[in-house]
Amino acid sequence: MKRAYVILALTAAVFLQAISCGSFSWRNIVGDQVPFSIKRAARHTPGDAFVGIGTARLSSITLSRAISQTKAREEISRWLQTVARDMITDYMVASETDRQVALEFQKDITVAISESTLAKAVVIYEKRDSDGKFWVVAMLTRDEAIAEILSAAESTAKLIPGVNSAMWDTDLMEKALNKHRRAPIVVAE
Repeated sequence: MKRAYVILALTAAVFLQAISCGSFSWRNIVGDQVPFSIKRAARHTPGDAFVGIGTARLSSITLSRAISQTKAREEISRWLQTVARDMITDYMVASETDRQVALEFQKDITVAISESTLAKAVVIYEKRDSDGKFWVVAMLTRDEAIAEILSAAESTAKLIPGVNSAMWDTDLMEKALNKHRRAPIVVAE
């Protein structure tokens, strides 16, 4: 009997450790008629990764794949823009930065992130369904997301000095990343 309790306790400890390490993503997926395999692939990413799902149905499989990948990366880019915007907003509240300067920096960093190719965003799953629609699940790890945001901040800081310190504040970064960690994943159609 004592052995059963030990096994049960060890199993519970392993399960709790897996959840707390962020090894699974429990986020909802928003979209019409998303195949189960796509949902499974998106949910089995690290919990702190940024995930994008893109889909397209065109005459060519190659073109459908390319457009789906682009749409998935666009979704990741939208999340990065939201994180950067939240960081700047929190920085404006906490500091005495000129609001107009901070808003200009926010606009410029949003443009820089949107123009980023997100080359490190990895396609983790692809599928073509029976209707000919091509599905792609792409992922950008937390560390790579931070690198993208800081790279955009660095290029923008040359234009608008002063507000850049918001992007290097690790507390603001953690707060913004954790806020969006469990947000639903939207399918870009």
